[in-house]
Amino acid sequence: MILESTRLGKIEIKENEVFHFPEGLYGFENERRFVLLPLNPNVDCPLEYMHSLSNPDLAFVVTDPYIYIPDYKLHLTEDDRKQILLEYNRSALVRVIVRVPQNYLEMTANLVAPVVFNMEKRVGRQFVLTSPEYDTRHYLLPKELRPAGAKV
Repeated sequence: MILESTRLGKIEIKENEVFHFPEGLYGFENERRFVLLPLNPNVDCPLEYMHSLSNPDLAFVVTDPYIYIPDYKLHLTEDDRKQILLEYNRSALVRVIVRVPQNYLEMTANLVAPVVFNMEKRVGRQFVLTSPEYDTRHYLLPKELRPAGAKV
């Protein structure tokens, strides 16, 4: 199939690369099919696009939270695991949605609502964590790299 993206142009997508989101995402409940694509296929980068297959304008920048917060804790209940048909944690891929402002050094991630992908079953779901230790705009880069006075 061909993905026609306003950001990336035409891209060929194989059916086995598609993730189904039975409940969509928060605020985008009707968006049910997504694919993960490199932000730039020519550069090694920890950021990716999570692109809708039904809306050429809808692509979220996502990243692996463990790169930036090695002790990030995501506890899925048995019910959570059933919702994405997850039998083993090793088949889970965790991503968080990233906000990239004009000054990329101030980019933040939503650690409260991670997206979990079952790599074997190709099913995904966004979960909302109740832990008070995370927030929706967590700076990804260290304070020393951000401009003075950067605000979320």
